[in-house]
Amino acid sequence: MSEEKNSKIEEQINQNKYLVGPGLGLIIIGLSYLVWWLMPFAFDAFFVDMRWAHNWVYAIVILNVGIAWYYKSPLSRIIAVFQAFMLPVTASGSFDTIILTYVSTFIAFLWVLTLLIEKIRGIEFLKERCSLKTRNWINLHTMVFTWILIAHISLVFLIGRLPLENQLLGFGTYAGYLANLPPESLEFATWAFDITLLAWAAIVIYEQIKLGYNYKNKPWPKFGFWWVFVCMGSSLIALLIQELTIGF
Repeated sequence: MSEEKNSKIEEQINQNKYLVGPGLGLIIIGLSYLVWWLMPFAFDAFFVDMRWAHNWVYAIVILNVGIAWYYKSPLSRIIAVFQAFMLPVTASGSFDTIILTYVSTFIAFLWVLTLLIEKIRGIEFLKERCSLKTRNWINLHTMVFTWILIAHISLVFLIGRLPLENQLLGFGTYAGYLANLPPESLEFATWAFDITLLAWAAIVIYEQIKLGYNYKNKPWPKFGFWWVFVCMGSSLIALLIQELTIGF
């Protein structure tokens, strides 16, 4: 019986060897997003309209949150929450997105610095002040909170900006939030990405609820991970459809 039990444990560890889950999915989205918006054609769009800089914020934050999933430390994950707060702020068009890009870059640097210090010291910040139960609670719920904040990219666009865009355009192309964000109601890729990203957030939160604290390190359900490719693929298809129909 003990051999069979050990075999099952080893099998679970092997299944979860590469830790495929929300973190890896976000890393793929974040890296793809960043690479795309560092391409020459993206810079051309940026130089024509600097308001497209909000995509750099999205890329940096999503990538940072994805990496944070792999490092369970209360302070680092609290920093990741502050990083994720940049998403609804950016999506709302409340501030200059160039400045927000610098802020998100600084927070990412702060996160990396925290990780390095903890690794060098060999002890996490707040470890002596937190019980194991509190540590686990913070690590789990901060990550869920970051996913909710990521979903706000979609929510703010669909509920906050979209209903007002035509009215604001009536006053000018830089009225209201358009001072910091470009009009996107006719951007098919934005629609596709935001709708599928909202679905992604719902999927991974549901998966987290099913797993709970996952003390046994069970493999993460793969549906949320594979949905990432639906997000990216649908956005590219939507971009192609836009090019073939109304153009950019």
